[in-house]
Amino acid sequence: MPVSTIGDLRQHILTSRNNTALKSELGTLVQELTSGKVSDLTSHLGSGQTNLAGVDRQLEMLGRFAQSNTETGQLLSAMQTALAGVDGHRATTSGALLTIDASSSMTQITNAGSIATYGFEASVQSLNMRFGDRAMFGGTDLDTNPLSDPADMLDALRLAVTGLTTAEDVGDAIDAWFDTPAGGFETTGYQGDALGQLSKPVDANQAVQIGVRADDQAIRDTLKALAKGALAGDATLALDSTNRQDLQRQGGVELLSAAVPLAGVQAQVGYVEGQVAEASVRITAQESSFGIARNDLVTADPFDTATRLQAVQLQLETHYTLTARLSRLSLTEYLR
Repeated sequence: MPVSTIGDLRQHILTSRNNTALKSELGTLVQELTSGKVSDLTSHLGSGQTNLAGVDRQLEMLGRFAQSNTETGQLLSAMQTALAGVDGHRATTSGALLTIDASSSMTQITNAGSIATYGFEASVQSLNMRFGDRAMFGGTDLDTNPLSDPADMLDALRLAVTGLTTAEDVGDAIDAWFDTPAGGFETTGYQGDALGQLSKPVDANQAVQIGVRADDQAIRDTLKALAKGALAGDATLALDSTNRQDLQRQGGVELLSAAVPLAGVQAQVGYVEGQVAEASVRITAQESSFGIARNDLVTADPFDTATRLQAVQLQLETHYTLTARLSRLSLTEYLR
């Protein structure tokens, strides 16, 4: 039978410890070979850990810029959608108002006025669209709708032209309401920040400025012309049919003329979109570059890992063989 001694117990403990160590090293090498990553970065990098920390900081910063640029791009796309809506209402209303001539009936004038009223209301609603919980056309004021309720603005305009009897006087009064400094539009119509531009950083060295607001002159001119067409069809105003026809034709011509300036506003947004897209390309390239640098620091050499794995496998097999032989040692076996 086997002889148990204190020496045998110590041998058993050492054998178990070696077995555990070899298994652990084998598992680590298998993981490194399959993942391609070094398990113990501290011993692998040594003083090079500072470089890894620097690379990780750069990747984290670039990731934040990439996320921010994605959101900024979505904001600008939403702004383009809103401006396209305004331009669509401009074109539709212009076509309706330009059909009005000296032979048009009051019913036709009223119908054209209804189209202009809808165009005005829908355009204001487009400009008051929100990106998430933020206003888009109010400058740095992200909380308040940039324009007041369209019905309230039309009521204020009706009050401004009350008692006027000619298309010229009504048109001048509407122009004054929209264009006079500290006039009706600036005090009650536009509610956003009248001076600021929304600034968005796109990388560590550049920020884009989103300066298109609902008080832009091209937008004012569009709303102004829509309001002329709408009020010309309002039966409560003291205008005869001839002056109503003249005012609607004036509104139609002005809406036609507003196409180019409004396209210029869309181009401003498009230019910023281009800047954001260029920055996103740069960030993607930088992320790729820093990602490669990081991989170089943490990647395990597959040839070296496979060689070490094979060596450990051999050690473990030898260990099991020796353990099996030692377990069969006894006094009887020795005396044979």
